[in-house]
Amino acid sequence: MDQPDLFSYINEETDNDKASGKERILTVLELTQKIKSIIEPSLSELWVEGEVSNYKKHTSGHHYFSLKDDKAVISCVMWRSAGYRLEFTPGNGEKVKVYGNISVYEASGRYQIDVKKMQPVGAGELQMLFEKLKQKLFEEGIFDSAGKKSLPYFIKNVGVVTAETGAAFQDIRKVIRARAPHINIYLYNARVQGRGAENEIVEGIKYFNSFPNLTDVIIVGRGGGSLEDLWPFNEECVARALSESVLPTVSAVGHEIDMSISDLAADVRAATPSQAAELVSINSREEIYRLKQYDERLYNQILSYFIYQKEIVRGIENSYAFKRPADIIKNYHLVLDNIEDNLNYYCVSRIGNEKNRLDNFVNMLRTLDPGSVINRGYAVIRDKNSKRIITASKTIKAGQKLEVGMKDGSVDVTADQSTSDP
Repeated sequence: MDQPDLFSYINEETDNDKASGKERILTVLELTQKIKSIIEPSLSELWVEGEVSNYKKHTSGHHYFSLKDDKAVISCVMWRSAGYRLEFTPGNGEKVKVYGNISVYEASGRYQIDVKKMQPVGAGELQMLFEKLKQKLFEEGIFDSAGKKSLPYFIKNVGVVTAETGAAFQDIRKVIRARAPHINIYLYNARVQGRGAENEIVEGIKYFNSFPNLTDVIIVGRGGGSLEDLWPFNEECVARALSESVLPTVSAVGHEIDMSISDLAADVRAATPSQAAELVSINSREEIYRLKQYDERLYNQILSYFIYQKEIVRGIENSYAFKRPADIIKNYHLVLDNIEDNLNYYCVSRIGNEKNRLDNFVNMLRTLDPGSVINRGYAVIRDKNSKRIITASKTIKAGQKLEVGMKDGSVDVTADQSTSDP
């Protein structure tokens, strides 16, 4: 049975009061309660779709926000008992659909939706998938900065994976040509929007990696667009291809405010395709200017060095040692003469002392020389055969051949008898 119209229900009670001769006057609370009793039963268990605004999660765990469209707005509350089951964090401007009941808050006379469930709609669903994949790859370490490769300083060849007709490729080519005309640009034409585009992007990354000597770096990207337009760059296969690339990768997806999974997985993230072109190209004019600065700095340093050395030479020229070398040489001659005199004195004294010692030894030897004794009238008796000197008569035997040495010669004799004989 259909619920009665609110105003007809209230008017019906007022007419009944008038018929009884008494005009019924309602209090604010009574009116609010009547409205509550009519609205809440009739507007329960319904789905409402709208855009989130003024979202706030209270410390109590309750969620407060509003749903709006271009013509109306309604307050919403999601109590903690239902909020803990929420699988995503809604953001302002995000389109969602909520399930719940209409309730009237008597204290303020306002009505609101008591939300039991909330789900993203359209881009909101994609955002939820984005956050889920982002968390998964983060836990796997795909986004870790430790594993990211640095871009080479001097890049000669650049590979670009994007649509040939897109504005992104034109911007990349324009910037590189202006900054570094010597760089070769190689394009892998790939769709960057729509179903299956992610597979072509992966093929482009793998293509350049299969020819590592062809390019020094890979740029992957496209111009701006909606979340749906940029979605191929949020696919898991693209993120893994960027992470596994042997060549350094630069992700340039959308505008500066856009952030894709590819941006997180690549070695370097560029805010725009133009910025990506700047990152991989050295500005020739800036490099020439920098080299000129180095040249001037080196020249000034060398000049300063020679000026400093020149001052040292001048100091030497003006020094006493350099101006009066003859005096210095004379002083050294005097020192050498003194040394020579001292040496001569030492040597002469030492030689004289040694000569005296030698003379004493000679005299001593002469005194001890048997020849000197013989010259004084003594004789030396030796055994004829052994030439051994006989020092005691008791050692002579009868018939022993002896040799008697004297001053002017020697005489052979034979012992008549032994001194040991009786």
